[in-house]
Amino acid sequence: MQRLDNGEMRRGYRSSSGVLLWLVLVRTCFEAPRVQAQRAARTDPIEAAALNTILGRWGWKATRSPAWNISGEPCSGAAVDDGVGLDGNSEFNPGIKCDCSFNSNTVCHITMLKVYELNVVGQIPSELQNLTYLTYLNLDQNYLMGPIPSFIGQFSGMQHLSLGFNPFSGPLPKELGNLTNLNLLGISLDNFSGGLLEDLGNLSKLEQLYIDSSGFSGPFPSTFSKLKKLKILYGRQWCHNLLCFSGFCIFNVKYFVVLAGEHRIMISQGKYLIILGV
Repeated sequence: MQRLDNGEMRRGYRSSSGVLLWLVLVRTCFEAPRVQAQRAARTDPIEAAALNTILGRWGWKATRSPAWNISGEPCSGAAVDDGVGLDGNSEFNPGIKCDCSFNSNTVCHITMLKVYELNVVGQIPSELQNLTYLTYLNLDQNYLMGPIPSFIGQFSGMQHLSLGFNPFSGPLPKELGNLTNLNLLGISLDNFSGGLLEDLGNLSKLEQLYIDSSGFSGPFPSTFSKLKKLKILYGRQWCHNLLCFSGFCIFNVKYFVVLAGEHRIMISQGKYLIILGV
């Protein structure tokens, strides 16, 4: 085996060091702008104020939610960490997610809000309507009451809306029919009155619908036949004719549950579901 003299070893070391230095410089050139952009991006001040007000009314402050800082810059830390999920992650509850790509990566908008099973009491604050970029809202299992405000229909990008397990009351606002990007609507175990909205037939992208034990009465609207992408329908027979659909079809339903007293009917297979009456 040929041995290298000190000069050759030094030249080899310098060569390796040069390669490493070049790699560091290249990475820095690509990473630095991205990091600087993240640091420069700030939460929209109207949304930051709305978030502080909403959580303040519900008794939640930054000291009780250490995963993200609502007293300073909300869209930081876990709120912009793509590797950390929001739904089902109890560590970030309450929690938000942000999109900081606006205005050349200088403005962050809040896109997700989760306040799940935290015993918050009261009505949905009017300040919520200032979070206009919301695509995900989960307020399940609290003590929120009163009617669902009509401004809920302003969230044109909303994809996931969970308002179940709350003592909400009154009729559903017809503005729910404006949420044409919605793929999940959960309003189970609430205390609504009246019938289901015909406007819900406008939710052409809806895939999951949870409406069991919500206080509705009367038949399903015939407009539900337009929900061609519906895959999961979870309902309950509150009165003798609630689930009498008069023979219309809901296509592509893969999981259907009807609770009627102690009886449960499940259809889990098939390309479509035709309901002639239950």
